[in-house]
Amino acid sequence: MFKPLFFVFVGLLMACGALAKKADTSIVFLRSAGGYNIKVMSMDQANYYRLILPPDSDDNRYNVKEFYKDGKIKLIGKISASSSPVDRTSAFVTYDGECISYFPSGIKYSVSYYKNGNKDGFEYFFYPNGKPYCTIKYLQEKSLTYYWDWYDADGNQLCKNGNGKWVTYFDDYKTSKLHGQVSGGEMDGDWHFITFRPDTIKYTSKYKKGFLISSVGYDKHGNAFPFQKEQERASYKTNAITFLEVLRSRIKIPKDTNGNKLSVDTAHISFIIEKDGHLDGFSILGDVDPKLKEAVFAGLEKCRGWNPERYFGVPFRTQIVFPLSEIHGYIPDGRYRKELMYKERILREN
Repeated sequence: MFKPLFFVFVGLLMACGALAKKADTSIVFLRSAGGYNIKVMSMDQANYYRLILPPDSDDNRYNVKEFYKDGKIKLIGKISASSSPVDRTSAFVTYDGECISYFPSGIKYSVSYYKNGNKDGFEYFFYPNGKPYCTIKYLQEKSLTYYWDWYDADGNQLCKNGNGKWVTYFDDYKTSKLHGQVSGGEMDGDWHFITFRPDTIKYTSKYKKGFLISSVGYDKHGNAFPFQKEQERASYKTNAITFLEVLRSRIKIPKDTNGNKLSVDTAHISFIIEKDGHLDGFSILGDVDPKLKEAVFAGLEKCRGWNPERYFGVPFRTQIVFPLSEIHGYIPDGRYRKELMYKERILREN
């Protein structure tokens, strides 16, 4: 199946090489990952590829065409004339003017308008069957974005000129990612969201003419957690250095057979911050004297004041890997300071 495409692609490369001798023509291999476009080295690593072609005779902007791996068109547009050769071959380019994107099926996905790399004017989106999905309005000079028109899958317009119902779907165009009422192109009233990263979380935000008033997150059991920040890292009530000092003060360090105190400076501990903040799941990384391990665990048992990592207000069990000694260093202005680096990861529920 891929052999014919391969030969087509080789032919395309040869054509590009010939063009490149006469004008600026290049090919860039790209991969979409986590909402970002990453430049890769070969077609094997790519999801799609981009051709940068010379300007038309009556236009100084560079032409750009993107293709899916099967050769079907993904995007047609233009790149700013002021883009340097390096900029033109990077993952992110400065689009200028109309850009048309397509689904893998060949049906139009969106029509966007750019002004020096920023969206400006109306952007039109379509359902996979080609029917209108929604329109977003951008005012680039004022850095404003408005929800403008929205249509359901049957073609009924439920939001017109920035007023009415709005729904944004996930890629299946069936599951709602967010929905609420729009007034004057802005969110108004209660808006309902759902995210699956890092786990299934539903949250509701209250808006008044585009301004966020309050937000509440809900875990899988329906428990409510008001929040202001979408993500909060695990943290100690003051700071990590203070926690280390408190912990070391509570460790009764045992002695070896020669009567010398054992050293904890090279050890790393691992513990779990439960959702309610208490510590559990203690372990020490590496080969540590059993008596010292017991003393460290006893010290950890006495520690309080940690908050687990939170997403949209919802707490998650968080594993921490923590050094038992400080790392000292200098900051750019030359002052000496204490530093401490630790690792954290959330533990998802089954």
